[in-house]
This record gives sequence, C-alpha cells and structure tokens, in this order.
Amino acid sequence: MFYVFNYCVMAIDIRKTENGILIENKFLFNPTEIEVWIINLMSTIWEEMAYDRGDLLSIDFPWEYDISWAFIKVFVWNWNKLNFLVSYEWMTFAVIQSPEVLELDEVCDMNVRIFPDESVSKKLDQLEMEWDRINLSQLDEMSFEDATQDMQQEIEVKVE
Repeated sequence: MFYVFNYCVMAIDIRKTENGILIENKFLFNPTEIEVWIINLMSTIWEEMAYDRGDLLSIDFPWEYDISWAFIKVFVWNWNKLNFLVSYEWMTFAVIQSPEVLELDEVCDMNVRIFPDESVSKKLDQLEMEWDRINLSQLDEMSFEDATQDMQQEIEVKVE
C-alpha cells in the first residue's frame, strides 16, 4: 500500500496520494490542494510567494527556509522547476526535478534522492552516485485520507 524506503538504520516513509507525494507525514510534494497541517513543497514557482501565510506553509520560491524543526534549501532550474534539499531531525533528503542540480555539492550530502522521472535516474547513473534513490513514478497511489490516517490518529490521541 505505501512505500517505506530503508537506508541503513534509517527509514523514510513516502506515500503517493491523490493530493501529492507525502514524505514522512511532514512534507507534501507537488500538492494538488494546499494542506494546512503540513509543509507543502510546490513543484514550480507560484506567482505570489505563499510562505507562511497564516496557518498554511507553502514552499514555492527559491530560498533557504529555516523552520523550527527543519531546514529547506530550494533551487530553481529548467522552466521554474523547484528542487529541494531538506534536513530535519536526523534525516536529509533531496527532491530533485532537474538532473543538472545533481552536480551541486550540496546534493552530495543528502542521504536519499527522491525524483519524479527517469531523467534524474539516468543522471545519477552517469555521475555514478551510489546513494539511495526513490523514483516517484514507481509508487502506487493511495487515498490521502488513508496515507495520513496514522498521523490523524496520533493527533487525536494527543488532543485527548
């Protein structure tokens, strides 16, 4: 149903939903609808920068974002495609849409590279990068409600 990718003693939880790619129940890549309780990682630059508008958090512009529990660096490449380097808690991962970004030094420090199509995979092979990678096109889709069910139950338990 959902995809858990193991890296040594670390695991990264990635689920493909009808609303986007849910990563660790904390990040939503390429959302079709903005979610209030999560960091929305937009795939392209939006016309108006929406970072920290009230109760929603959208990362939609190239910049460095220091959120209390995460650091996100965003690069733009090829037709406004956004690429993300994320560090939080004990984990680092990159969401790469543009293969050229793989040549940046910062990308070499990421534990896991997540990408939407084969062009990035081919570039990883060409650069002989042995690090862990996740091709999003190979994930099976599930409903957003099912994907976030564990998180919703956790929130309900904390509220009681």
